[in-house]
Formats: sequence, C-alpha cells, structure tokens
Amino acid sequence: MNAPRTAQCPSDLALEEHLLTANPATARHIAGCAHCQTWERSAAEAARAFARESPRLMAKTRARTSSVRRWAPLLPLAALAGAALLFLRPTPPDAPLYATKGEVLTVYVGGQGEARAATQGERVRPGDELRFHVAPGPGAFVWIASVDSTGTVSRLAPAEGTTPLAVEGAQLLAGGAVLDATEGPERIWAVISKEPLSWAVVEQALQGSPVRDPAAIHIPGARTATVLLERGAP
Repeated sequence: MNAPRTAQCPSDLALEEHLLTANPATARHIAGCAHCQTWERSAAEAARAFARESPRLMAKTRARTSSVRRWAPLLPLAALAGAALLFLRPTPPDAPLYATKGEVLTVYVGGQGEARAATQGERVRPGDELRFHVAPGPGAFVWIASVDSTGTVSRLAPAEGTTPLAVEGAQLLAGGAVLDATEGPERIWAVISKEPLSWAVVEQALQGSPVRDPAAIHIPGARTATVLLERGAP
C-alpha cells in the first residue's frame, strides 16, 4: 500500500517543477517522505516509458493533428522532464483562480514568456501553450473543452477515448493545447461530475453557447468552471 500524503508534502505542481529544475528544499523533503519517494519513482518510470514509446506517440500526434479543428495537443504529462514540450514553471499556489458554481479551473499560459495563470478576459496569442489545473474535490470526473465566438465546441482533455478524466483533489492535467491564429473570444470549460458523462452530452450542452455568458450553461448532473480568453494577433 502506498504511503499517504501528509500536510507537509509539496503539491504535485511543486514536485513536477522539482523534476524540471531541482529544488533543494523539495529534495530534502522527498528524502524523508515515503509518499513522495513513491511519487518520484512513478514519475521516473513514466519518463522511461515515454522515452520507449515516444516515436509511436509522435507519429500518432501528427496523424491526429490533421483532423483537429484548431488545437494541437501537447504530449502527455507522463513524459515529465523527458519531453521538450513541457514548458511550465508552475505559478505559485496563490495564483489567480477563476470558477463558476463553486468549482475551480486555472488555465496556465506559456510559450512566449514565463508561464502564468490567465486572468479572466486575458488576451492570448498564436503559439501560446495552454495547460489546465482543476480542483474539483474528491472523486470527480472532468472534461476540458473550449467554445469559440461561433459557438463551436473543441474537445481539449482528454484528447481521445470515451470517458472523462478521473480526478482526485487538485491536479495539473496531462497534455494541453497550442493556440493557432484564429481570433476572437474563447471560453475554456471544465465540466465536472460525480458520475462519468459522455462527450456527446457535454458537446451538445456547450454547442452554440454564448461565449460571454457562462450563466447560460446548465448540464444535468454536472458542475462547471470556466475562464474566458481573448484570442488575437501578436
């Protein structure tokens, strides 16, 4: 059985940052913490697995990109320090958080400067990379989607499969998206439920929704969190 997380354990964001840029304080904690040692071993194994599988994953990503409307998926977070596309230097825990109906979604923006937590209505540019952090509470299922100014829905996470992500507590989600040159408002949604919802249900609920009025969205059996971005040229 895995050792439980303690109140002194760094957050997953801090542990991930340590893997990218060594932090002496985090290293000292890991040396004396069974839970974080297990986390570190799992991360190392995930990185090794990614190194073995990366040619196949890259080929699959290139094939899928041609059918994706406007989002280029990032490699899975499991790659950790072994993946060049992991651009994040996570923002401190007191970064701005935005949500509706009591749930929390943070959108991190990077790729043209230091990664940051986006503010509501923030202008983003082509080439910016997005990552998503959610804090839905215990035992939740999460879809991440976007709706553009035409009401068109794009699926962001999970990028494939038939079921939403299972999330326990607060978590930086694997993968992400890269913005193309399309301009106009874009609303990022986290759809959170206690029981897994199909993507078809989520897509239908968000299809054609007014980008600037999140209160208009109601999905039976789900709660939502949202961040509005303004997409524009550099």
